[in-house]
Amino acid sequence: MTAQRGWHLRRRDLRFLGVVAVNLAAIGAFLATEAGAPETAVGGWRRIDRAALESRIESGELSRKEASWYREVEPPNR
Repeated sequence: MTAQRGWHLRRRDLRFLGVVAVNLAAIGAFLATEAGAPETAVGGWRRIDRAALESRIESGELSRKEASWYREVEPPNR
């Protein structure tokens, strides 16, 4: 391997390590901003109106019966 080719490989490796370092720094910064307890209760992408949910549970509007759209999945025939 010639000296010029060796330098090219080292330069490419340094560039790759730079990209990895930038990605790790970005991930660390994102995680640092998201750390800690959330200010509000979250339910995925939706916000849950807890008072309305509790009132529906207490009134009996929500019960333990299965949903009307639910259907049991049958096992595949072998």
